[in-house]
Amino acid sequence: MIHLLLFLLASSGFAMLCLARERHQRDVFGRKLSGVAAKRLRAGSLICLKLAFVLAGIGLGWAYGAVEWLGHLSAGALLTVVLLTRLSGRKPSSR
Repeated sequence: MIHLLLFLLASSGFAMLCLARERHQRDVFGRKLSGVAAKRLRAGSLICLKLAFVLAGIGLGWAYGAVEWLGHLSAGALLTVVLLTRLSGRKPSSR
């Protein structure tokens, strides 16, 4: 169960980090978000990634938890890249 939670936190963190960028905002929302919203997305992503590290350390031990955390970060980043690539392919980017 902890692995699912770690994966969801890592994926959410990377998704929020990507959505804080103007390019991805236009791909997903069709418009640029305000600066405050982008800052909140960056802060939320940092919270998710830190929380995942702490939970991995507490739940799995700090040595093994750090390795698991890095693995879940990699998987979450890969999922985020694949989803954003598919979304950006559907809508023409208006720069």
